[in-house]
Amino acid sequence: MKTVEDLNFYELLEVASDASPFEVHQAYKEMYQLYHDDSLASYSFFSREEREGILAKLDEAYSTLMDERSRSRYDQILIESGILQKEMQYQRDRKKLSPMSDAKRPRGNTALRIRDRFKPIVSSSPAIQDILTHDVLSGEDLKTIRDELGISLEEIAEIVKVRMVYLEAIENDQFEKTPSKIFLKGFLRAYAQCIGLDADIVANRYLKRIPN
Repeated sequence: MKTVEDLNFYELLEVASDASPFEVHQAYKEMYQLYHDDSLASYSFFSREEREGILAKLDEAYSTLMDERSRSRYDQILIESGILQKEMQYQRDRKKLSPMSDAKRPRGNTALRIRDRFKPIVSSSPAIQDILTHDVLSGEDLKTIRDELGISLEEIAEIVKVRMVYLEAIENDQFEKTPSKIFLKGFLRAYAQCIGLDADIVANRYLKRIPN
């Protein structure tokens, strides 16, 4: 049986090598909950030092697989080592479906419907576009955009499956209440995508205010 140190990032997160960023994000959340200090499931099996080591590797895996360039480089290493077959890599375009009209779009995909509804508003709103010119974004900026779109924080929490306490901390710039920076980036991306914003721009500009 492999030790944690011997697992590759896909094995560690228990996802397929062609898993989408959303699937990676969901897997990371589940694994983080399993190994953090308050988890009774792992408390009896791992020492504090072992749990900290696992969480550190989870953060490294998440950071690598959520960044397109880093993931491509990591996959290439696995391919050259014979661990991964090239055709099993995640390719962003591979899983895209053909465009569908609103009438044909599955009604169960609430996140996509809401995102598609907000994108035209985002692009046509002078107030939102002005905020998006800022080199650095604050929680107040995000709240202003959300208010302009008319969606509640509770609705976003339900759609992206992120706890309210974290979303409130993001909008109130309460960095001491947010999880690790790696995990926070995932929350910011989910928040941004939900309301039709560019996930990378929002996450990167918000995180500029947080020390490394």
